[in-house]
Amino acid sequence: MFSSQWWVWRSFTIVIFLWAFGGSALVAASNKAVDVYAAYESSVYQVKIIEIASGSQNSLGTGFVVMEGNVLATNYHVISAKVFEPEKYRIEIERDNQKIVLDILAVDVVSDLAIVAPVASKINLGKPFDLQLELPEKGETLYSLGNPHDLGMTVVEGTFNGLVEHRFTEQIHFSGPINSGMSGGPVVSDEARVVGVNVATSGNQIGFLVPVKALYQLIQRYQQYLQSKEQEAGQGHTYEATKTLDSQTPIEASLLAVLPTRADFPDKTDALLKSIGQQITSHTTAMIDAAIDSHWSVNAMAEATVKSSDLPWLECWGDSNKNKKLKINTISRGCHSGSNVYLGAQFNSGFIEYEFLYFEAKLWPSYSAYQYLARDTANAMPANRGPKKQLGAYQCVNREVVNQYHVTSRVSYCLRGYKKFENVYDAFYMAVSVDKEKQAVMSHFTLSGVTKDSAQRFLTHFLEVVAWP
Repeated sequence: MFSSQWWVWRSFTIVIFLWAFGGSALVAASNKAVDVYAAYESSVYQVKIIEIASGSQNSLGTGFVVMEGNVLATNYHVISAKVFEPEKYRIEIERDNQKIVLDILAVDVVSDLAIVAPVASKINLGKPFDLQLELPEKGETLYSLGNPHDLGMTVVEGTFNGLVEHRFTEQIHFSGPINSGMSGGPVVSDEARVVGVNVATSGNQIGFLVPVKALYQLIQRYQQYLQSKEQEAGQGHTYEATKTLDSQTPIEASLLAVLPTRADFPDKTDALLKSIGQQITSHTTAMIDAAIDSHWSVNAMAEATVKSSDLPWLECWGDSNKNKKLKINTISRGCHSGSNVYLGAQFNSGFIEYEFLYFEAKLWPSYSAYQYLARDTANAMPANRGPKKQLGAYQCVNREVVNQYHVTSRVSYCLRGYKKFENVYDAFYMAVSVDKEKQAVMSHFTLSGVTKDSAQRFLTHFLEVVAWP
């Protein structure tokens, strides 16, 4: 039962959240929200993911009409179940009490976008939204459309607060409540032009939108694909051959001999999965290149130094602890790229993280210090834990390595392949210095969704970031 504060209109519900003060401003804002809703109510749909065997809905989201009126835009995460298990799920919308089954046309997993269309391609879904490529002025009122918690189509008024800072991938900060089920819905200006797509919330009226520029680019790429389809004669995407790494450092070269190849995995990839794999590695390669090319500042950690990138989207945090009871001193510092690429349920990728731990126990016998460190690092795990059906097992090499600053470390370097994506890997690195009797520096990184080549370049760089002054 809806409360008396909600309006019921044409079997839909409009919920309007207002921050304006004064009666006239309240009425004006309310009228504008009603106008926006009235203009495009028939062009916004609830998107359902149906589990075929049970006939029950698995997840819900929102989509809106774009292009020529027969295509919907939504979030990738709304329809991701269909990507990995196409025989188990179907995508549905409903119009005039008729169910319409949709197919996936293209996705942008990095921006979390997808475009879908009816399997019966001649169905017209309504008036397409116009896209506003230029960003609004900060403080401008926007209207978010969607279907929160399966309650009915809703309009939420909020404020544009610019792009989120310290992100490698652009997102818009929207001050307004975005709730479950609104994902994939349009966020429009006073002129009902789309400026962003609902994607996430952190609560307390802090919402995040995908800038519509990313949707425009996805549509452009899909249209170019259609134009070239006949010329390509069904060959689909082309990919660079895997680069030969025989001339790389010994630790990497020895690992290549034991890594599984794509042929070792039974799952077959289609054109969509190949495209997703390429999107992930293009994203992470760009991040790794930017990180390596950036300035790395020297940070003191007691009697050691470590280097960290100055890039603002690689945010770093630290702590220290002098344990008087155990008579040990620890200092920690960790950095992370801040956001992941969602691929599927409990399956994230597309990030960089690294960390350092300085350990000192000057009053301990040296063998006790190393035993303590060994126990402390024995259960170290990579930051991302995806499902086994999507990821191969880690293959590792263990070496003793001396860097250019004469720091001797015991190093473990591991890679695992993604079963459904070609040339996509997670890299895990752990090293502990062994050249001081009662002091050590532990260094670690996880690279998620990378090529072997980009992982090797980061490894080569990271081996040189620890020093004893």
